[in-house]
Amino acid sequence: MKKYLFYLGVLLIATFLVGCGTLQTLVKEDSEPSSFADWIGSANEEVNVPATSNLGDGKMISLYFPDSTGKQLIKEERNIPKTLSLARETVTQWLMGPAVQGETQAAVDPATTLLDIAIKDEVAIVDLSREFTQMHGNVNQEVAVYGLVNTLTQFPTVREVTFRVEGKPLTQLGSLDVTRLSYREGLVKGGGTLSGGSNSLVSPALPSNTNTNTMDSPSGLNIFSSQLSAS
Repeated sequence: MKKYLFYLGVLLIATFLVGCGTLQTLVKEDSEPSSFADWIGSANEEVNVPATSNLGDGKMISLYFPDSTGKQLIKEERNIPKTLSLARETVTQWLMGPAVQGETQAAVDPATTLLDIAIKDEVAIVDLSREFTQMHGNVNQEVAVYGLVNTLTQFPTVREVTFRVEGKPLTQLGSLDVTRLSYREGLVKGGGTLSGGSNSLVSPALPSNTNTNTMDSPSGLNIFSSQLSAS
């Protein structure tokens, strides 16, 4: 009987030591302890990204820019690099302006920056710097605003667009109500499209250039701010 208890004790001690070895794997290299909940949570961590994402070799998108008169929009097709945040990358490309000046021009001041973007219930919430509210050259403000609205509503996850300026809701821009805006076809000039790598308007009357241009962007993974995500 004593021999049996002795072997049982040895087995329990060995089991305890093995368990200690497993627990040691939960200690970080800098010797700071990490809770078991933290260790488990790291494998299930989630990040918020726009509903429309692309991880392939690139994607062709449409960008709407004002024409030379600043009164109508022309669609430019552009191939953008692979990204985890298609919505953010698209706005970033739009803010960079057209690939080639001439038929089209930038809609807003080049100093305009994208501060954040979120998509909730098919509404894109776009937070921009204060330069967005300033007129740029001869571009009509309504045309400028709808240039971005038409650009974002090309995606099936976006039906409407609402704006914020440095975190504050933007409801009025001049005489234009910008509470919630959707695609506006009437401002698009004749259905023509500019190729990203060409200065030729693509239409039945003019030759098409199929070469496209990829413009580099600093845009990366989009982690929504708590302010936008809660909207």
